[in-house]
Amino acid sequence: MVSRLIDDGENFVRAEIKLYRARLFARLDEARNAILLAIGALVLAQAVLVAALVGLLMTLNWLVGPGWATLIVVGGGVLVTVIMGWGAWLLIKKATEIKDKDDRP
Repeated sequence: MVSRLIDDGENFVRAEIKLYRARLFARLDEARNAILLAIGALVLAQAVLVAALVGLLMTLNWLVGPGWATLIVVGGGVLVTVIMGWGAWLLIKKATEIKDKDDRP
């Protein structure tokens, strides 16, 4: 009777492990698809941004000439990049700040 109980317990544990393993692989499969879609969206967004910058450059070319148009587009891009990088740096600094006192209630 005890031997049968042990065998049933082992079978139960194995079945539970198989169930959790199947659930894990199903979630990983869903996550993989989501990650691939996100990467595709980022690549497409980058292509759209490049097209928009080229369009802006071509539009400004008629108004101020090729040299100034290039300077305006590149300068604006660098300015936006610096502002975003500075904001990211501040957020990382805040997230990694070590506090002396615990403010939790």
